[in-house]
Amino acid sequence: MDVSFPLDKAKKKKFRKKQNANKSRKGINNLPDPILQHILSYLSTKEAVRTSILSKRWKYLWTSIPKIDFNEGAPDRRMMFMKFVERVLALHGPSNIKRFSLSCNVQYDTSRINGWMRSVVKHKVQVLDLYLRNFQEPLALPPCLFTCESLEVLILHMFHSLKLPSSISFSCLKRLTLEKVIFSDDHSTQQLFTGCPILEDLFIIDCIWKYVKAVCISSPMLRRLFISDRYLFTEKYGENDDKDDLNADADENDSNGCLVVILGTSLEWFAFDGELINDYCFYNSSSIVDASIEAFERNEVDCYQDAHRVFKLLSGLSSVEKLAIYDGTVQVLNHAEELFAHLPVFYKLTRLSLESLETLFTCGAVQTILQNSPCLDFLEFQMVVCLPAYDQNYDWVLDPVPACFVTHLKTIKISEFPRDENEMNAVNIFLENASVLERIVIGCDEYVAIQREEGGLKEAKGNL
Repeated sequence: MDVSFPLDKAKKKKFRKKQNANKSRKGINNLPDPILQHILSYLSTKEAVRTSILSKRWKYLWTSIPKIDFNEGAPDRRMMFMKFVERVLALHGPSNIKRFSLSCNVQYDTSRINGWMRSVVKHKVQVLDLYLRNFQEPLALPPCLFTCESLEVLILHMFHSLKLPSSISFSCLKRLTLEKVIFSDDHSTQQLFTGCPILEDLFIIDCIWKYVKAVCISSPMLRRLFISDRYLFTEKYGENDDKDDLNADADENDSNGCLVVILGTSLEWFAFDGELINDYCFYNSSSIVDASIEAFERNEVDCYQDAHRVFKLLSGLSSVEKLAIYDGTVQVLNHAEELFAHLPVFYKLTRLSLESLETLFTCGAVQTILQNSPCLDFLEFQMVVCLPAYDQNYDWVLDPVPACFVTHLKTIKISEFPRDENEMNAVNIFLENASVLERIVIGCDEYVAIQREEGGLKEAKGNL
């Protein structure tokens, strides 16, 4: 008689798990290489390389992954990091690299980093993201990078002078981001902007224009342009970075700055954020639909010059349909009240966003913009801060009432509403003067919406 002893539950569970794992492995192994490589591209480069121990099939599968990223870790592991980068690039197969990302300290290894750049260019890289820091010697990126025909996106973040070759031709580049770089001179900087014939997106973030007197941004297909002039290097530097030199570059910037002419024949979106260190002006910018201006005055000495620079920016945006203006911007513009009469008519503007209610009731520049916006139908206040009290000598009236309040303004939105007496008074002024108003949306402790129904305003939800 046969006697069989059943496996206990723990052994059965382990056996089934092993069987399922074998089935899954066989199922994955039946997939073609391109699909497996695509799956590996969602892993970090380190994790993808580790899959080489799974089986003979997987030993070199990672060498054809289309996305590679390197991020230097602790300083004591630097040599291991450098060797790992070189091993991965040396063993990478002939297939193209779609995306290459590198974040590391440069120190005295500029020649090795340039070797890596030449390698990824040979693999017809499409997206290149470089975050380079802590330079102990000058770096000039290899010339082949600036004539790379496959490159579509270039993100360059480095606390260093951008040394450019004599020939620049990004024939396929559609997006360029430059962050913290120092432009070397007029000629090479101009070559950079004119060497991108199909560029669509340009982001210039906290760069230093000290050595450039004038430049023109004129890519014929440029659609989106963002410029930031905030020289806050110390927030992002490590202990060994050359922040003192860069802060000196920022502080010693010529008070006249650089003249940046923006030729925006196809430009649709523009945003500026920062101090008015440089002089930006538009030429042929009627295509811009959406714009945002957040400016800060540098000091009392340059406040009048700053006001004229804000005026130039606004003058070039007369065709926008959406415009966001922040409190710092209007405070700067208020230093030159004689400019109010020369502000353009925003004949297409339908949506205006302001930072606070006080901006509207106490700023002549904003009231002039409202007067010059005959088609405005949406007015938004992003936040409410420090409205003046009644006992202060503020005349809370709209005189004259902007024409858009009578003919077009249908929606007012207040994002943050503390519901005190001053803010309630502001809402009453809107209700008294906005003849065609249909809706007020007020954000406070609970969502509040007011709609015009049957000739009168009716509360939809919540309590004022």
